[in-house]
Amino acid sequence: MSTIITHEHAHHFYDNEQQASSAKLGMWLFLVTEVLLFSGLFVAYTVVKSLHPEMWRVASSQLDWVMGSVNTLVLITSSWTVALAVRAAQTNEKGEKNSQIVGLLAFTILCAFGFLIVKYFEYSHKIHDGLLWGKSYFNHPEAIEHLKEGIKQTFSMDVTALSSPEFLAGLKAHTAAGTHDGQHLIHHYASTVTYADTLMTVEQGHLFFGVYFLLTGLHGIHVVIGMSVLAWVLVLAQKGRFYKDYYTPVELGGLYWHLVDLIWIYLFPLLYLV
Repeated sequence: MSTIITHEHAHHFYDNEQQASSAKLGMWLFLVTEVLLFSGLFVAYTVVKSLHPEMWRVASSQLDWVMGSVNTLVLITSSWTVALAVRAAQTNEKGEKNSQIVGLLAFTILCAFGFLIVKYFEYSHKIHDGLLWGKSYFNHPEAIEHLKEGIKQTFSMDVTALSSPEFLAGLKAHTAAGTHDGQHLIHHYASTVTYADTLMTVEQGHLFFGVYFLLTGLHGIHVVIGMSVLAWVLVLAQKGRFYKDYYTPVELGGLYWHLVDLIWIYLFPLLYLV
């Protein structure tokens, strides 16, 4: 693997440099469309979260932040190794770094496999617990009850105590006297009853898990695509196709993989840490 195959540019380009510049411009334009795709989904995320913030808080607590952290570390590591692969290709004079390029790309692909394996276990757990999207969510009433308990614990509210005769009598007495404590009780009563009416029914929980599976599932598809692209680049690297004057496929594959990593860096805190 210490040899290289000289690259000849296509006939409609003046030289390799113009061909590389055109390819990078095309990749950047493609990445912009990918950002626009996920931007629309992030808007949906914002709308649903603003409409049901408390439900969102409790539902997101059902995600395993440890698995999310592991996957974040895996993707950051893979971005580092693919960047090293690009650098190795850029400084490959006569094929002496062919093995290094192949090894770094192979490690990046292994990291991608690791990410998908962790995601498989995470998805399996959610499916088993019935934390799904759409009508599938309502087929698991035990999951809904579990979320209701989570809401009670999150806000530390005892709804039955608010309707007890003792509480209502105290509220009436304080209100008649016009005391500061009475105003506080009125505010607490109104806000808590509002929460009780809206939060204790967590049928909207399927909205969170719908957004979760949509965002992470689409990202997973991009991981698979990125793996496929890097595998193709790896095969070419084994043939000695990349050197200091031609490394465009390695660089473009790296750019795509960095986008995959960047998207996850946004998804992790928005879904797991809110």
